[in-house]
Amino acid sequence: MTTERTSTSNLTLVDKFGVIDENGCPSVSTVTVIKPESIMEVYFSTGLQSNKVKRLRSNSLASICFHTGGDNITLVGEAEILTDQETKNKYWMGWLDHFPGGETDPNYCIIKLTVKRASLWIDNEDAAFTVD
Repeated sequence: MTTERTSTSNLTLVDKFGVIDENGCPSVSTVTVIKPESIMEVYFSTGLQSNKVKRLRSNSLASICFHTGGDNITLVGEAEILTDQETKNKYWMGWLDHFPGGETDPNYCIIKLTVKRASLWIDNEDAAFTVD
């Protein structure tokens, strides 16, 4: 396995994010990752009124899958809904035009996924690890 390819920055940043819905079923949606701090923390934006946020308020367990070609990294952990202005400013991307108020839009929030487990499939090899 080539270690330089396991960085989330080399994989597509439009990814699949899974949460548990109000009926206890998995629910997956597409998200655009704003800035992976590392493989252990992933950030993306969404609306406070979104189904993702409603579901995360009931169950903070979540997963995201980065994929390119035949390679993928699946991260599982706990998600936090961040609404403080400093965080919103830090991760604001000018192309987020569905928030007309910009980084101060009251519906704009950041989701932070803190990774507890990872499964990797890179160059036809698999690996997995957990974080205590």
